[in-house]
Amino acid sequence: MNVIRKLSILIVIITCTACGSNTSGLNELKTLCEKDAGLTINKTVEVDGYYDATSIGVGANLIDSDYQFIEFCNDNPKFTRAITDPGCWRVSKVKRESGQCYERLDKRLAKYVVKPYPEFLKDHCLAVEKLEKPEARYSYNSDFKKWPDKNGVSEFTRSDAYIKDTKTSEILGRYISYSYNEKPGHTTAKGCEIFEGDYPSYFEANLINTVLIPVRKGVSHD
Repeated sequence: MNVIRKLSILIVIITCTACGSNTSGLNELKTLCEKDAGLTINKTVEVDGYYDATSIGVGANLIDSDYQFIEFCNDNPKFTRAITDPGCWRVSKVKRESGQCYERLDKRLAKYVVKPYPEFLKDHCLAVEKLEKPEARYSYNSDFKKWPDKNGVSEFTRSDAYIKDTKTSEILGRYISYSYNEKPGHTTAKGCEIFEGDYPSYFEANLINTVLIPVRKGVSHD
C-alpha cells in the first residue's frame, strides 16, 4: 500500500469519526430541545418597572421602553460607569423640570445623537435612587450552563431566562434554549432553531415585554 493510499484511508477514517461525533451531538441537542426549550408564559402582569438581576447598569433598555423604572445591583462597579458606588439602585424616568436629573448619567446620555436619546433628553432625564435591596415585585433573571460532550471536545450550552414574582416565588414566564458547538473557538454553535418545532430566538421570544406589561399612565400595581 503506497503512502498516498494510506493517507487517503486515514483521512476517511478521521472524517467519518468526526461525522459520527457530530451526528451524536446533534441528536443529543434535539433531545434537549424537545425536553423543555422554547417560550412558556404562565401569567402576565402590569408593572411600572422591574428588577433586572442580570444587569449591572441601565441605559437604553429603560429609555427606549414604556417602563418608568428599572432596578439593578452592582457590587463592584467600574470607575468608568455613570454610577460608581457599589449597591442597588433604582433608575427612573422623570421630567427634566423636576430637578432630579442624575448629572453624571445625563451628561453621558447627551453624547449619543441617535434615536431615542435626543428625543428623550429633550423633556426627560433619569433620576437615580440608592436602595438597600431591590424593591420591585418582579425580577428578570437568567442562568447559563455549559458542559462537554462525551468526546471531550464539543460543548453544550443551556440558557434559561425567567420572570419571577419575588413575593410568591412564582415563575410568570420562562425562555429556555440549547446550543451545540462541535469545536468551540473554531465552529459556530447550532441551536434548537435547526429542528422542526416552536423554537423562537431570544429576541423573537421577547420575554420581558411579553410578561411584564408597562402599566397605563396614572395606574400602579407595584
